[in-house]
Amino acid sequence: MRIYLVSDLEGVAGVYQWENGTEDTSLENHERRCRQRRWLAEEVNAAARGFFDGGASEVWVNDGHGAGYTIDLDLVDPRVRIIHGKERSAYCIGLDGNCAAIGSIGTHAKAETYGANLYHTGSRPVRGHWVNSISVGETGKQAFLAGHYGVPYVFCAGDAWACKEMEELAPGCITVPVKVGLSRLSAKTLVPAKARELIYEGAREAINRIEQVESLRLETPIVFREEFYEPAFDSENPPAVGRIIDSHTREVQAEDMPALLAKMYGHDPDWQPFWEQYPKFSKHQI
Repeated sequence: MRIYLVSDLEGVAGVYQWENGTEDTSLENHERRCRQRRWLAEEVNAAARGFFDGGASEVWVNDGHGAGYTIDLDLVDPRVRIIHGKERSAYCIGLDGNCAAIGSIGTHAKAETYGANLYHTGSRPVRGHWVNSISVGETGKQAFLAGHYGVPYVFCAGDAWACKEMEELAPGCITVPVKVGLSRLSAKTLVPAKARELIYEGAREAINRIEQVESLRLETPIVFREEFYEPAFDSENPPAVGRIIDSHTREVQAEDMPALLAKMYGHDPDWQPFWEQYPKFSKHQI
């Protein structure tokens, strides 16, 4: 039984400010990044242990923050497989019908969730995303992609506002709020050790919800709407994908969620993962 887990950073216990990134070479930023990567790795471990103890045979973790290289791999449970890096061939590689369930960790709330800590959708200039008129954040898109394959969204750990968001979108999923946003740049948080205890318990319980939570299937075709705070589209120079509604907004239509995300991120819609075809990969658990 394979569980697919998408990790982010903004919803990790103890994280409350935007990451400065590698362009900030100060000692303070380096120390903060190292600490946050460690906190994320330990939350991933807590979730993985919960899934394994609940009956999972595999846990695949998609390092979904920034450049996709945020988890401190030296600390990660050796049973876990990590998908990371830039220029990927598909959105949420490895998420398909072979997965029993999907979850998220380090989860932040979507754009426009005032009061939530570090809320955004994709990037800070985005005001909102809608799929078939349903407002979604990054995690919502992942849950709908999983639903295309009949895979239920069963677990969310992160900001309490993000947990509320996913409880409403995927009723019955297990949520573990490890902090509650007080504003975009402040939060009331559990200490990391306590957060890990609760994440472990929640992940273990989430295994029991797989048969109870319905996968999020959408009517097709899919109509996706993206809106920016500032003008982003010019009718004289339209985007390569979608049609302009106004200078702030575009719509993209596709036959299903995989096709939509391939359009949005410029992926080859016919690309297929190849690890299942090579026995050596499976033998060495890659």
